[in-house]
Amino acid sequence: MTSSSNWSVSTDDAVSVLGFTAKLPCDITPPEKDDRPTLVLWFKEGDHVRPIYSYDRRGANEFRPKHWADESFLGQRAEFMAKETPTHLRLDRIRESDRGTYRCRVDFKKSPTRNSKVNLAVIIPPQRLSVLDEKGDHIQNYILGPYNEGASVNITCIASGGRPQPRVIWWQENNLLDDSWEVLSENRVKNVLWLEKLQRRHLKQVYTCQASNNEIVAPISSAVSLDLNLRPLWVKLLGENRPLSAGQAHEIKCEAVGARPQPQMSWWKGSTPLKKAKEEMSSDFNRTVSTLRFVPTMEDSGKILSCRASTPTIQDSMMEDGWKLNISHIPVVALAMGGSLNASGIKEGVDVYFECNIKSNPWVYRVTWRHNGEMLYNNRSVGMILSNQSLVLQSVSRASSGIYTCIASNQEGDGESNPLYLDVKFIPVCRPGQQKVIGVARGEIVRILCEVEANPPNIDFSWKFNSSRETIDIEPNHYTVEKTRSLFGFTPMTELDYGTLYCWGKNVLGKQKEPCIYTVIPAGKPDAVRNCSITNLTVDSLQIECMEGFDGGLSQEFFLELYDADSRLFISNTTSTVPWFFISDLSSGQNYEIIIYATNSKGVSDPTILQFTTLKASMRGLTSRDNPPLMLQLTPLISTLVGIVAALTLVALIIILIMRIRESSDDEKSHSKMSSEAVKESSESAESIEKNPDIIPQNNEYSDGEEKTFESFNTRLYPQHLGAEKSSIPKEELTYAELSHASSVYTNMLSQQPQHCIDPLQYSHLDSSLCHVTAETPLICTSARESTMVPIREGQPLQQCHWTPQQKQQQQQQQQHHVVTATRF
Repeated sequence: MTSSSNWSVSTDDAVSVLGFTAKLPCDITPPEKDDRPTLVLWFKEGDHVRPIYSYDRRGANEFRPKHWADESFLGQRAEFMAKETPTHLRLDRIRESDRGTYRCRVDFKKSPTRNSKVNLAVIIPPQRLSVLDEKGDHIQNYILGPYNEGASVNITCIASGGRPQPRVIWWQENNLLDDSWEVLSENRVKNVLWLEKLQRRHLKQVYTCQASNNEIVAPISSAVSLDLNLRPLWVKLLGENRPLSAGQAHEIKCEAVGARPQPQMSWWKGSTPLKKAKEEMSSDFNRTVSTLRFVPTMEDSGKILSCRASTPTIQDSMMEDGWKLNISHIPVVALAMGGSLNASGIKEGVDVYFECNIKSNPWVYRVTWRHNGEMLYNNRSVGMILSNQSLVLQSVSRASSGIYTCIASNQEGDGESNPLYLDVKFIPVCRPGQQKVIGVARGEIVRILCEVEANPPNIDFSWKFNSSRETIDIEPNHYTVEKTRSLFGFTPMTELDYGTLYCWGKNVLGKQKEPCIYTVIPAGKPDAVRNCSITNLTVDSLQIECMEGFDGGLSQEFFLELYDADSRLFISNTTSTVPWFFISDLSSGQNYEIIIYATNSKGVSDPTILQFTTLKASMRGLTSRDNPPLMLQLTPLISTLVGIVAALTLVALIIILIMRIRESSDDEKSHSKMSSEAVKESSESAESIEKNPDIIPQNNEYSDGEEKTFESFNTRLYPQHLGAEKSSIPKEELTYAELSHASSVYTNMLSQQPQHCIDPLQYSHLDSSLCHVTAETPLICTSARESTMVPIREGQPLQQCHWTPQQKQQQQQQQQHHVVTATRF
């Protein structure tokens, strides 16, 4: 790049190649340190009066300069590189029309405007090279010749296009041969290379013609190679003639020396040409080695293996060398089925035998058999007999189908026979692994798929339905058949539509002996899980494993809900396809309750409730390998103090035990007394109870489990409380009621889950005169009724006890009957 300047405008020169990038310099350094450029404008002299590019840092664009380019001239090819040194306008993908003079105008905030010019020259590289032989013809395939040794040849290279005119030179590898060229016209330059008296050293040499008019891009080039015709001096098989093993690959080499061009080499076995040979030429192009990968067979023994080399363009140039082959081979084995058997008509139950025909040198010392790649052994108990070169299969089954081979072994190796496929025909049998129990609801469509295995696979199906009332043959138009599959669909509407379906298949060999059986049952909700156990309990996790119950005839899922056992608050839930769960992120030493249940499309099973307490953090320290427990070092003084404390503790425990035994004896006496009074009271009113059908009888004959529980519960747990009320409430007017317990946060959450539980009887002692109720039974389980009932708490008056005068009169009449009643809410 050159530059010139005068008092007003400096001028620089820039050069670029067509299609490449040009950099047009423009100095935007301000004359003063406290000044800065605000606007840079680019113009192209001649065709463009208006700016073609601007770089604007005025006003709001001071920190984010704005770039603009003339779309019609520059498009997206230009960018002003203000942060590079020197600053310049970069033009990409230079065109021939881009050459010319460009002016850069720089406006500063304080200093005067600066102008500079750049003369851009666009170089057009040469477009094409043509290499011609001495006849003026284009050289085909870039190979010149072939020429005979001692001949002379000239090669002409013509370069077309380019501005300025290119230089045309000849190279031989890295050697410059000729750098003189001649101008034919404004766009054509040529260089002629003369080669005199060609010798062996000229063979396959590469001559390269290059044309270039710049140092920016690589020159264009065209290369040709020189080919000479020479006879081979000799052809020879390398190594020794030794015995070859049939079936194994051997590499045999043959060299040809002195042939030019590279000789045409071929291998022959007798009169048969051989392929799979590769050739290598020495660095001096004087020796060619052909390597044959030869796999002989036993039939090759005694034949001649020969190597030939020739120069195709020179008559009578062929030369040959050969060996007589001596072949040892592994056994050649052919497997065939017994001649009296029809391979396409083998049925189950028939006997099949195979013959293994062997040709071997030396003779075999072992014959083995394979079925589908698995080794077979002689076993007469299962009907498999191996004898010399024969295999007998007695009473074949469908499992006998497959590919059979025999293998013969000698010192050369193992020879395997052709594979022979045994196709055993058999009547249909049920395909294993099918769903046998199908659950379906009334009015629901069920489609039952019957699949069988058979050979041949063209099957005719028949179906029967057996219920508790009758057995019905199903018409063919009610089911579909597709090869070895049949699909039957029906909709059970009554209980009699449930039962057992039988499916038979039939092919040309006969009908299926044992049908495929499918039991259709009413679909219902699944049974609860059972035999749940908690394993791997740690301070913050555990594993639960349960056994799944009956799935109701449908696919089921298992749900686990985790609650805080103390606050009854819901913590988390999880779902699984099997009743195995792992729970983590628990608190140490915390009481938890787990509810597990199964669901299917028909409902939810009864829940299984488990309670557990995680290990405390201190217990984890006892078993931790990383944090071994601190061991207390005993001293004589500490040992004495520990002994004294242990003795005092033992004495205290003995005193407490004696006191508990005495209290237990007193309670048993009080319990016996109260039980006798209760029996006496019940006997006084037995006659009136038996005569009134609305009164629950007290004898054990008509008492269900809940009433027995109630009787035992109130007699055993609360004798002192009943005695305290005796003074104010007559025994004959006691009323017992079954109550639902009050709802809580825990029970409200449970009521939102698909859980089921059995409500235990809730009994309360009712004071009918004071309209107060005292609950005597702790809360056990929630139910769906809970949301609709008003809970009754201890000491709380009943809302229904605000009686009218008529109600009070009826109540007094009822008290005169002296009847003990039980009411279930």
